[in-house]
Amino acid sequence: MQGRPGDSLAGGHFAGGVLSLLSNEERLQASWRRSEERYRIDPDTRAKARVLSAAECRDVREHMSSFLRIAQLGVTRLHEQVRDSGYCVLLTNGQGATVEFRGNPSLDGEFRRRGFILGACWSEGEEGTCGVGTAIVDRAPILVHREEHFRNHNNGITCSAAPVFGPEDELVGVLNASAFAAPENRNSQAVVYRLVQQNALAIENALFVEACKSAWILSISAPGDCWSLGEVHFLAFDDGGQILAVSRRLRAGLFAGAVLPSRRLEDLFDQSAAALVKRAHERPGAPIPLRCLANGLLFEAQLRAPVREAPPRPAASVRRGFDALAAEDPRVLESIERVKRVVDRKLTILLLGETGSGKEAFAKAIHGHSLRCDKPFVALNCAAIPESLIESELFGYKEGAFTGAKVKGAKGKVQQASGGTLFLDEIGDMPLALQTRLLRVLAEGEVVALGASEPEKVDLNVVCATHRDLAAMVRAGLFREDLFYRLNAAVFRLPALRERSDRREVIRQVLDEELATAGRALALPEGVLEQLAAYAWPGNIRELRNALRFAVAVCDDNALALAHFPESLTVAAPAPVPQSLAGEAPPAARSIAADGREQILAELRRCHWNISAAAEAVGVSRSTLYRRMQRFGIVAPNAADAMEAHARLDH
Repeated sequence: MQGRPGDSLAGGHFAGGVLSLLSNEERLQASWRRSEERYRIDPDTRAKARVLSAAECRDVREHMSSFLRIAQLGVTRLHEQVRDSGYCVLLTNGQGATVEFRGNPSLDGEFRRRGFILGACWSEGEEGTCGVGTAIVDRAPILVHREEHFRNHNNGITCSAAPVFGPEDELVGVLNASAFAAPENRNSQAVVYRLVQQNALAIENALFVEACKSAWILSISAPGDCWSLGEVHFLAFDDGGQILAVSRRLRAGLFAGAVLPSRRLEDLFDQSAAALVKRAHERPGAPIPLRCLANGLLFEAQLRAPVREAPPRPAASVRRGFDALAAEDPRVLESIERVKRVVDRKLTILLLGETGSGKEAFAKAIHGHSLRCDKPFVALNCAAIPESLIESELFGYKEGAFTGAKVKGAKGKVQQASGGTLFLDEIGDMPLALQTRLLRVLAEGEVVALGASEPEKVDLNVVCATHRDLAAMVRAGLFREDLFYRLNAAVFRLPALRERSDRREVIRQVLDEELATAGRALALPEGVLEQLAAYAWPGNIRELRNALRFAVAVCDDNALALAHFPESLTVAAPAPVPQSLAGEAPPAARSIAADGREQILAELRRCHWNISAAAEAVGVSRSTLYRRMQRFGIVAPNAADAMEAHARLDH
């Protein structure tokens, strides 16, 4: 064995619902044996990494779209936690194929060289011992550090991986954080390893809640001596109190060996379903004490009401074209009026704006307003596809055009969009060699597929978008001048969200869309809306949508509160006030989280730092309050100070 697998960072792991007694080192040794004896991998040979084609990757992602929609939040949160330390984050399916990747701009070249790209396959059968592959085989979290990887070319990498299971205990994916400049001491990875496991569990819990949203869901905060402080577990039951499902960690820890489906809630706890529902109605949001009949442990629980699916909206209420946009900002309205005049004039339209400012939504509105609205709208992000795959993805290919090509070839995006609209996002990232071919499509209305000898006529509207300065790229020789002038005929600039005067309307519309998707009805108090409108939104509408999606997912009340939003959401300065509103006073500069922190501090002081009393006053469980105190950096005074304060109160 070329390297010595290190000692375990933790005493064990949950593997398929059973706590594994094998140490991290024993599992690594077993994986090395499989790599040698079962997979017959030569550690000194660098096999060409298997990467799914763009079409294959798209098919895989579409097949698991609902999982990806929910998992995005966990991937984003983990990436924010580790990216500044040089880590990338990837999410794979249950077979090890990368379906989501988040890198570090300064290290993207090295990550790509190491094989960390969308579509890359990290199964143990192909790469030997590695984070993703070994986590899949063991169905348990794993840390594979530097020389513990089986293949020599992976030796410098450190990988922390944790599997994600669905409500039926099926392995649906693996969350992984990797770096290639880690210290030799594997204990340096303890924090990242823990963060990966926490976020994988958060995704798993979100999957459970989504799958069981039509039932009553009991969220149970476990005592500190049973699970890690702050972990929440879920149990779903119907109106009659019959248990329908139990989250994996709760089933493995508290109810190990119990046959739960068909059991009733009062068989397990000291309260019936009717009593829980009554208490939840009487004291909304307040923690509910719950004692387990089997072992006498006391838990804190909260009850989430079933989500009753709203009836489908009538077709007449569906908005299309520019009516689907929240647009009351004068500059956006001016752009809409101008673009309406050119939408069917066979002009290529170029949309400029910061990342996440709504360029694709604007492009869809252009398509919806055009005479081609009933024809295909086909989008391609030029920055999201490896350079080697863009040509075949955009222009298609014929049978035998290259190794691995489909038997009958494949249509490219240009051919798929014929008759409708082709949207090329991040056009500034299109390789120079392909810009010439795109120019022919725009000028001649024809496309030549890879391996084809004759061009094929196409009829389409083209909308392009970029956040880059194309004129500067032309001067630097990074973008073709003739293509630039072809695109520069009809240019529309979309303002950043912080610059728009209609931020409140945009927030309300995006929230309505997220609530419709989640099948929920939640109020947005004016004070919360005011804080959201004051935030600078550096990630624009994309960041807004992710923040609202997160808040809707975690909200267990009838109205959104500031505490429901991601902790990274802070307002360092008020959003700039557009010139059209120069006479209005700017919103106060403050942290969105600040109100939540001040509320908690005020209640703690009022309750003389009695955590249970403060938690009840705030309307959360003790473990949730502890978690928020840690997030906001709130530290209780020492015991002597507390005793002195109580003594003064007594006198």
